Amino acid sequence: MSFEKFFDALASVLNFFFLLVPEGLRGTLGFGLSIILLTILVMVLITPLTVKSTRSMLQMQRLQPEMKRIQEQYKNDREQLNAELMAFYRENQINPLGGCLPMLAQAPVFFIMYRLIEGLTVRKGGLGTGTGQTLATITQGKTFHPWILTDQVFQPNHLNSDSALYKALSSTSKMQFMGMDLSLSASQALKIGMILAIPYLALLGVMLATGLYQNRQLRLRNTSAPANPQQQMIMKFMPFFLPIISFGFPAGMALYWCTQNLCRIGTNAYITRSIYRHEHSGQIETTATEKSGKSNGSGDAKSKGNVGKGSGSKSSKTTTAPAVKTPG
Repeated sequence: MSFEKFFDALASVLNFFFLLVPEGLRGTLGFGLSIILLTILVMVLITPLTVKSTRSMLQMQRLQPEMKRIQEQYKNDREQLNAELMAFYRENQINPLGGCLPMLAQAPVFFIMYRLIEGLTVRKGGLGTGTGQTLATITQGKTFHPWILTDQVFQPNHLNSDSALYKALSSTSKMQFMGMDLSLSASQALKIGMILAIPYLALLGVMLATGLYQNRQLRLRNTSAPANPQQQMIMKFMPFFLPIISFGFPAGMALYWCTQNLCRIGTNAYITRSIYRHEHSGQIETTATEKSGKSNGSGDAKSKGNVGKGSGSKSSKTTTAPAVKTPG
């Protein structure tokens, strides 16, 4: 299946969500709500990968001491070190790249959504009644912007001409939602006027706030985990990076990101309460520590024999992870 057919299929899903909006509200809310619903659908599909990734990262954190022991033991033999680590991963059924799954899945989603929204907002038409506004702008010495040509209507790609979304877009010059034209960027709106730009800037503010809250969730969740300076830098930078680059993207993309952030907040809360806390509260027993215990078994059994009766001669090394702090 070609990429164009893929975008056509995704646009059909967007049209389906557009049809769910009451007909009287489609002109003012339909475009934005369809983007929101499509984003929620995408995030629901990605959630299993996120959960799997979290379990993998948890397991990696809990096995970190044993991994460091292996790295220290074979630090002068790179080939043997790699072989031991791969055997360690297999025995404990962990994927060292599992934490990358959500990122690998979400990166193309952004480009797909951007291409889709860009294709839906292709404009056509002439000056029409926009001529007066254009001439007034030019005579006042202001910069000329093509999006003020009010009679330019959308000629969306990826949609059938008989679909409801196509008909709605092809009969208007704005993709209206909550006081915004989702086809314009915040920078374009700001050039037209500060008052017009307020909802666009507010949307970027929501994106920043939700991004910072996600960081808070992850920071409180990982209080017991060893700090990764590179990861911490990315976490601090990303909430500010997305609003900055969204300043030049259509507001429809900013709406997508805000919805995605809200979905992630919900997913993070679910993972913290039902997975992370449960996983961290248990004891950990790995195949590697069992092997270590066997090699030291006789001495450990003798030294611990007076602790209590009824304990077996075979002892197993266990580690109890500290309790996780749940974000409020």
